[in-house]
Amino acid sequence: MGRALGLFFLAALAGCSPLYAYRSAAGHLGLLWRERSIEKTIADPATAPGRRERLKVVLDARRYAVEHVALSPSRDYKGWTPVDGAVTWLVYACPKDSLTPKSFFGFPYKGHFRREQAEREAAAWEKKGFDSTVVPASAYNTPLPVSDPLPSSVLGYGPGDLAELIIHEFTHGTVNTKDQSFNEAMASWVGERAAKAYLVERFGDASPELADWESGRGRAETLAALFDELGKRLEDHYKKGGGGREEIFGWARAEAAKTGLELPEKLNNAVVAAHRTYRGEPALFDALHAKHGADWKRTVAALKALDRRSPWAALRAGVRGYP
Repeated sequence: MGRALGLFFLAALAGCSPLYAYRSAAGHLGLLWRERSIEKTIADPATAPGRRERLKVVLDARRYAVEHVALSPSRDYKGWTPVDGAVTWLVYACPKDSLTPKSFFGFPYKGHFRREQAEREAAAWEKKGFDSTVVPASAYNTPLPVSDPLPSSVLGYGPGDLAELIIHEFTHGTVNTKDQSFNEAMASWVGERAAKAYLVERFGDASPELADWESGRGRAETLAALFDELGKRLEDHYKKGGGGREEIFGWARAEAAKTGLELPEKLNNAVVAAHRTYRGEPALFDALHAKHGADWKRTVAALKALDRRSPWAALRAGVRGYP
């Protein structure tokens, strides 16, 4: 699943095209205009039981993020907004000989509220000789003094995935560095690790909710490991100055077929970069957490203390030789 920050806020800061800024602002304001209270929706007898239960998970996950994961309190996701499908669409663009995505306002992607606009931009990058891809984003939060609503499209998630998303977004509101790829990898790690603990607390360690989420995480880890290896092979190939790369992509498809994984119809550098944005190096974060006694308050404090300009280097230095 993709997650993005407040697009129109970034557009305003970056001084990008007036049309893009207008579209981004209009898209976000539309979400705010349609926002509905979660508490009132839960109390409404006309609310479908399934939706009511998911909304209860949202409120409970917000509580858990603050009380147990030591994340900053937030007004976000006290409301929800009707959304049909993804809330935003993210464009990634990479050179054909590199897995480093083009930077948009300091981010490795550029978001659009309409899919067709994202696809037009992706096509424009292809014409310029870049690899590109469009990735759906299920949610985002802004650094603005307003309460961001939760898109209704995520209310079809299971409780584990829903809690993971909430905790992921609360992490963005708690720790923020200059390296956006680090921010995404960090938030993904916190969301995944804390979601499991949340499910154990709420449903029990033998619950079907936990089993379903762990099954999904297992498939996601297998896919992530495949993309990690694919990325390494491509990087080695590009360092040697190789031009053809289809053999490497063919290897990835063959490996995916062995385990029943589905890869995108189009494989290119941008697709690999998009997957790696949220991956990072989870073992480093695990080592940091272990170093601080698996105490979330201490771990979050350590993450906040990292050098904002070089967080990966600071994290590696902080866990060097550990254990």
